[in-house]
Amino acid sequence: MRLKMKIYILVTLAAACLVCCIEPIELTPDIAGDITAFEVEGQTRTPSINNATRTINVEVGETVDLAAVKVTRIDLIETASCDITTGSVLDLTSPKKVIVTTVADYEWTITATRAHAAQRALPGGSFDEWSSTGTSRLTWYPWADGGIFGDTRWWDTGNEGVTTIRDSNSTPTEPGEGCPANPTGRAARLESVWAVFKAAGGNIYFGQFGGLSGMNAKVDMGHPWSTKPKGLKGWYKYFPQPIDRTLANYVAIHPYGLSRDRWMGSTDSLHVSMALWASPDGRDVPFVVDTNINSYIDITPKSDGIIAWGSFISGREQAEWAEFDIEMEYFDDGPLPANTYLIVQATSSKHCNYFIAGTSGGGPDGTTGSLMYVDEFELLYD
Repeated sequence: MRLKMKIYILVTLAAACLVCCIEPIELTPDIAGDITAFEVEGQTRTPSINNATRTINVEVGETVDLAAVKVTRIDLIETASCDITTGSVLDLTSPKKVIVTTVADYEWTITATRAHAAQRALPGGSFDEWSSTGTSRLTWYPWADGGIFGDTRWWDTGNEGVTTIRDSNSTPTEPGEGCPANPTGRAARLESVWAVFKAAGGNIYFGQFGGLSGMNAKVDMGHPWSTKPKGLKGWYKYFPQPIDRTLANYVAIHPYGLSRDRWMGSTDSLHVSMALWASPDGRDVPFVVDTNINSYIDITPKSDGIIAWGSFISGREQAEWAEFDIEMEYFDDGPLPANTYLIVQATSSKHCNYFIAGTSGGGPDGTTGSLMYVDEFELLYD
């Protein structure tokens, strides 16, 4: 009994000594990788920093190269480090991911937007810059080689759809064939054609082509916009032809409920339209045209989300350059929603989105479909 007691005491004393010799473990707190200050060269206001979502948005002037934005200040929470520093040059043509490290890695996203004056000009409205791909069958694009969407690339056409079957029908003129306001420049030449299965109007629009699904196309119409123009002016020539193409099985989607026979033989017409539009559900998205689901470009003043609207329609021949003016009608006098988009489009056949067009037997040489030239689009302000 006494031996057992001694063993118990020795074990207890040993355990006590062991406890005394072990230092307390100090747990390191999870220090969030916060960015406390951020600045870039050419910013027009203090960047918006959101530590909850780990996002930064910088606003820069129109002349800043988004592909080479220089960081002039970045402050982090104490003990943190980052894979970019003051002096780093960032490509912000798309969201930039960076890592802030404390006891863990925290991913941040940096985006850039441009600040614009109250009377922002319409980018790319001279239609002077073009590029092409392909050899025997060129696909023409209304921007210079290397164009960056939303920065040096603003307009698009339906050529990517058409050139799966035939040559581009929305093309540049030669240099020196521009309108009187820019006689040494180029203009856009838009021709209505029969693309084996469907009529395709020549077109050019402020936005981008979204791709094909079979014989159907998707188009994202418009760019984010924050000013309120009162209208649009530009130059045009036009050679309309009798409508000779429409599809009997598309009667249900034809405007005004007119049958195929009612369209055939009537005179084609051009259409230039513009609108300010914001998605009614608050999403920051363009107006989507998708003929695969019968969503067309037939934007009207009654369309959901339309803030302002204006258009120019003509079925008369105009062989020499002439000016047109469009006056915007506003349906809301308040400030523009943050998700507003500007839509501008021109086409040689007003109803080509329903595959209705005059596709042969006309133009200056008697061989083209309805043919339209446009040049020098300019927004109008007070």
